[in-house]
Amino acid sequence: LLLVLMSIFNALVIPKICNAVLKSYQNSWPRDLVKIYTCSPLDFHAQTMNWDCGYRNMQTMLSSYLNHDSLVRDQLFSSGIITIPTLKELQRYIERAWTKGYDQIGGMQLDYCLYDTNKWIGATEVVAMLRSCKIRACVADFDFTSGHCDLNTMVRVVWEYFESRNLLLADKKVTHLDCEQIFVAPLYLQHQGHSRLILGVEKWANGDIKLLILDPQMRRAIQFHQRVGDEANILRQGVGTHGLNSKSKYQIAYLSEKNIYNEEFEHSKIIVDELRH
Repeated sequence: LLLVLMSIFNALVIPKICNAVLKSYQNSWPRDLVKIYTCSPLDFHAQTMNWDCGYRNMQTMLSSYLNHDSLVRDQLFSSGIITIPTLKELQRYIERAWTKGYDQIGGMQLDYCLYDTNKWIGATEVVAMLRSCKIRACVADFDFTSGHCDLNTMVRVVWEYFESRNLLLADKKVTHLDCEQIFVAPLYLQHQGHSRLILGVEKWANGDIKLLILDPQMRRAIQFHQRVGDEANILRQGVGTHGLNSKSKYQIAYLSEKNIYNEEFEHSKIIVDELRH
């Protein structure tokens, strides 16, 4: 993989990281692996400070949107985003979303000020910024302490997200023009103190579902780059994986199947759990 050193906070970028994941399967397909779905190609932006994981994940997500000819990319272009924003530019975009009235509760918690600070951001800030660009981003809350859902519930929802969108791409009834407008976005996975991205899902012969999770931490990025034949093993996490099952609450930011708001709606400025777990 080619490593590119960026001038803003020395962020490490690994282009088209999903291609490396898929290549590892081509070289050695696990015997008991039944199926795999991944997101569309994206460029990985590595975390360089202990507070910037959310921003780096946003940059990685936006690379997925900008790499693909879609309505989402067109909307980003219309909003003035034609290249990956720097960290400080992202802070300005989120503040602008608050000024427009998006996620007032979140803005109040952060004193409506992010620029030139080291304040952490989470899933709701990501969604507020995207909605302010008329992109239909949503949030799903998974609180395992409530008794209404558990980790298995979240894993099944993630599987259904990737399966439905990949099947849509594979649908022979979808025209070539429609296919150009469809892409599979990664998921933003938030838990207390850190965020990561979900690149895809696996289903195994015993019924287990594994999530392919990309951690923005620099150490993990270098590890990913240096390992040659088993990159996907670094990312694979399931219900029985300590790194995944050690948290009691998660929040996921995702794109709705209908990616774009044709006009600005007041109700879209209030961010709530779309799945009502």
